[in-house]
Amino acid sequence: MADSPVFARCDELVVWVLRSTVRYPRHYRAALGKATQEAALSLQRQLVAAARRRDKRSALQAADEALHELRLLLRQGRTLGLLTPPQHEHSARLVDEIGRLIGGWRRQQARAAQEQPTD
Repeated sequence: MADSPVFARCDELVVWVLRSTVRYPRHYRAALGKATQEAALSLQRQLVAAARRRDKRSALQAADEALHELRLLLRQGRTLGLLTPPQHEHSARLVDEIGRLIGGWRRQQARAAQEQPTD
């Protein structure tokens, strides 16, 4: 799993989110910081679940939803001035790349499901 690009990028994003959100001011750390950390960790958990399951589609859908939530939370952090423009740009690049990788994985799973013979 660690060799897969989606897991490598997700790990990079999770570490970055954890390091960045602990620097949020105290009055944002408990709500927005914690929610951002939880969304990043949820994304990682869903990707691990997808890798381990036979039918990966539901876990990939959940990972895509967690990624969307994380994207919104990071945007809110930027709007509130908690992330600098370069920080937000870095996180947006990682989120976009992970989104493309998840999308490709979902398309591959959809094709595989269509090709399976039905009894």
